[in-house]
Amino acid sequence: MPASRVPAAARRLAGLLVLALALSPLAACARGGSPDRGRPPGDTPGVGTGPGVEPGAEPGEPPAPDSAVSDWLAYLTLEEKLGQLFWVGLPGTELTDEIRGLLAEGKVGGVIFFGRQGSDPDVLRRLSGELQAAAAARDRATPGLVIAVDHEGGLVQRFGPPFTQWPGAMALGAAGSAELAGAMGRAMARELLAVGVNMNLAPVADVNNNPANPVIGTRSFGEQPELVARMASAVAAGLQAEGVSAVAKHFPGHGDTAVDSHLDLPVIGHARERLDRVELVPFRAAVGAGIDAVMVAHVVFPAVAGDGRPASLSPDVVTGLLKGELGYAGVAMTDALDGMAAITDTYGVEEGLVLAVEAGADVVLVTESFGRQQALYRRLLQAVEEGRIPEGRVNDAAGRVLALKEKRILLPPLSGAAGAEGAGRRAPAEAVGAAEHQALADRIGADALTLVRNAHLPLALSPGEQVVVIGPAYARRLDGADGVVTALGAGIKAVHTNTVEAALEWRPEPDAIAHARSLAEGAAAVVYAVADGHEAPAHLALIRELIAAGKPVIVVGLGMPYELTAAPEIETYIAAYGFRDANLKGVGPLLFGRAPARGRLPVSIPGLYPAGHGLDLP
Repeated sequence: MPASRVPAAARRLAGLLVLALALSPLAACARGGSPDRGRPPGDTPGVGTGPGVEPGAEPGEPPAPDSAVSDWLAYLTLEEKLGQLFWVGLPGTELTDEIRGLLAEGKVGGVIFFGRQGSDPDVLRRLSGELQAAAAARDRATPGLVIAVDHEGGLVQRFGPPFTQWPGAMALGAAGSAELAGAMGRAMARELLAVGVNMNLAPVADVNNNPANPVIGTRSFGEQPELVARMASAVAAGLQAEGVSAVAKHFPGHGDTAVDSHLDLPVIGHARERLDRVELVPFRAAVGAGIDAVMVAHVVFPAVAGDGRPASLSPDVVTGLLKGELGYAGVAMTDALDGMAAITDTYGVEEGLVLAVEAGADVVLVTESFGRQQALYRRLLQAVEEGRIPEGRVNDAAGRVLALKEKRILLPPLSGAAGAEGAGRRAPAEAVGAAEHQALADRIGADALTLVRNAHLPLALSPGEQVVVIGPAYARRLDGADGVVTALGAGIKAVHTNTVEAALEWRPEPDAIAHARSLAEGAAAVVYAVADGHEAPAHLALIRELIAAGKPVIVVGLGMPYELTAAPEIETYIAAYGFRDANLKGVGPLLFGRAPARGRLPVSIPGLYPAGHGLDLP
């Protein structure tokens, strides 16, 4: 529901929850941003066990006295309980015969939406409603579905406009405000609930301390464990205060890898002491704050997993570390098992499914296996029937999923009820892209802007002097704009009318480079924005050429802020951490001293600047 319809006391309570998370001892405990790199290719408190419980054991913590979870566990058949563990994807915007068949038999507990479902709120609302109705159209009472999506903001946000396009986690880390992070979580939740989505596969709780990381980058809040813990806990609290489950990922930490698990199997060889001091800090905070689910990574941690398996398939990690040592009683879920080479090329999907549940996973994601979903479910059931997966393990997992669904109003009454049509909370359709949400996104983007190095700002140009903007062609394009192409050029033109913009792709063609160069020849100042330009020879060459010509060149980094490591001759550098409109709009006021530089680096720039660095305007 919109904030205006939430009782004042409830709004105050939600705000206090975010503040408490930000200040609590627990909370204290895609590479960069290039448009075609670091973007996953398709992505992807309950009834629990106490510390030290084996994966096949019965649930060790009884449900609350007024909980219906125990009754549901007694009611559901083994096949239906196993179905609560099995979450799938759809190939498009219609229910397939395969998914209809699984839903008709109660063999699916959740569905994951992707970009292939589109961004039309009416279509998404219809699709989520049809899924819930199909799950409910049985002669037996059936839990409602969890419907989830990757909605992190920044690089990984499956729903495009008209949904608010949020800055990514690293922009939030640079802004440094837990209050803004919590507000973003609440706004995200309202937009997701408006289309029937009740779980956000976010926040990313990875500590990104490896500059060569090819898959996390600006998806992380930063390299400081305490900052990541504080911001991730605040986003999660905001989501869950509005009724959307949050998911901390990718446990025990995907931030210090140089390998993308979509393409290969990463190994993080740090000692256990280092994991406790860095990688595990945000996850401990999330667990302590009551996050609904934790997603386990396809990454090998030899210091924890004595069996040598990736975390998602290792009992040492899922049952021993997450559920045992950290005492986590919520839902442990895998990352996608069928769209990532870390699993498909090493174990195979079928064996991966069985190993994951054996290891302690309560939910397995099979998001790409269209035409094989029923067979994969049968493989899991076969493993149970053969005794490889104990029934106690199924009961434990199903109990955790049911407890999450009870919390999110997805369990209908057992007495006389059949199905769960209409289950869960909803928000009004007008929540999608609401003006107050866009204003919040713009504020986060502006507050994140970090003045890393400065020799030219604030600009003091006469009306006759021209600013040439070399903007990102992969940003949202403006139609009919007078001489500008993106929100970056438009934001600068609003402050200085004599502004023109050329837009370059991440890998620009020679004729596009020549056009940008010719425009810049007559400029009084050049604003050059690029995502991870330190990796793009054509961009580096043009930046160096323009600087050598003696012009004031202000470089705006739209990904990880490492351009300075490749081109130390850059004299003025602003880190923006993304190429969404919200990341770009505030640059113009900052350039001309109309707004302060508030952001601070959430990651260090190797050999140059530490995390926390940032300049104020003179």
